[in-house]
Amino acid sequence: MVRTFTVEGLLAMVPVRTVPFETGEDGRVTLLRPKFVSPWLAWLQPFLARPVFRVRLDEVGSHLWLAMDGERTVADLCGQLGAAFGDRAEPVRERGLSFVYQLLEGRFLELRNGR
Repeated sequence: MVRTFTVEGLLAMVPVRTVPFETGEDGRVTLLRPKFVSPWLAWLQPFLARPVFRVRLDEVGSHLWLAMDGERTVADLCGQLGAAFGDRAEPVRERGLSFVYQLLEGRFLELRNGR
């Protein structure tokens, strides 16, 4: 179960990646999340034909993912998103918050206290 956050609380958190990823020639990111994260089932991983879920991000999601360096807060990432994409990313804050929350729910990242 994912913790709930206030908007201000989430903006102050620092997202940290928890899964590996690939960057394609087009600059878009594909996240690679193991199908089994439980230690009880992880031993099955090598026997699977496709041991990871592959989640391909769009241009905005790829930009945000690559900007997650373990030091920037969610607010910093939203500001950077607005600077990089302008009106194409509007509403920037809501879009950034939604993206981070979805990745948190999918266990692609974790949050740490910022500053």
